[in-house]
Amino acid sequence: MKIQRNWKAKPYLLVLPALLLAVVFAYRPFVITILNSFHTVNLGGIRMQFVGVENYHRLFGSESFQASLSNTLRFTLFFVPTNIIICLSAALLSNREGKLATLNQIFFFLPMAVGLSSAMMIFKMMFNPSIGIINQLFTTDIQWFNDPKAAMALLVIAGVYLDIGFNFLLLSAALRNVPKELVEVATLEGAGAMGLFRYLQLPLIAPTLVFVLMTNIKDAMLISSPVLILTEGGPFRSTQTLVYQMYLEGFKSGNYAMGSAIATVVFLLTFTILLSLLHLERRRVYYQ
Repeated sequence: MKIQRNWKAKPYLLVLPALLLAVVFAYRPFVITILNSFHTVNLGGIRMQFVGVENYHRLFGSESFQASLSNTLRFTLFFVPTNIIICLSAALLSNREGKLATLNQIFFFLPMAVGLSSAMMIFKMMFNPSIGIINQLFTTDIQWFNDPKAAMALLVIAGVYLDIGFNFLLLSAALRNVPKELVEVATLEGAGAMGLFRYLQLPLIAPTLVFVLMTNIKDAMLISSPVLILTEGGPFRSTQTLVYQMYLEGFKSGNYAMGSAIATVVFLLTFTILLSLLHLERRRVYYQ
């Protein structure tokens, strides 16, 4: 009996370390952040006085927050479809036989081998309006860091570069799992490349595509490092995102209550969008 009980308890004991780590480094900070958003918090991180939703009233009345929210949503709107189209095109381009396909796979996978900070510093030098190679190569005079539209475009380019490796890996694996027999039958029946993709490959890779879509939305809503390194929210707050403003309020200004309120808003907004996508996924996506 003791041996049977120990055997039944073993899975729970194996999960316990991971559960403790999740509680200490994920769930506990999450609860503390929500509590801080309803209090005034001193520089030591200690909650002083309960103020209810006053922090949220101040937050939503702030022009800086409104600009950050608008910038975050605009970046998501530009980044997500651009990234999915590029990654899916890259996966389709590499989903064939031959040495060229192998070179394409290596090329699209390489961004995962470069650290985020290093890549963004290289981007900052390449897109420098005066001495950067991008303007010289295309003989343009785009002010990447001084023009609001160009700065947002730069963030989208940087975001696609950072995400292309992982997304390409997922979509490429999904395309390879499409049964070759079905592809051969469709080809023999006269299906072209576009028809083959639309009516056969796309429905079969839809679950992976939905996962990529959800991770892209999450990455877009939480973007901060490229903003911090490339544009620092400028020019004129045109690239200041919600998470970057949270960094400014919580870590630079020491206003932990306001930073916690921004973090809570980001969580609720992202959670609502992803929950809506999950609801649509259950109706439109077929799992084998």
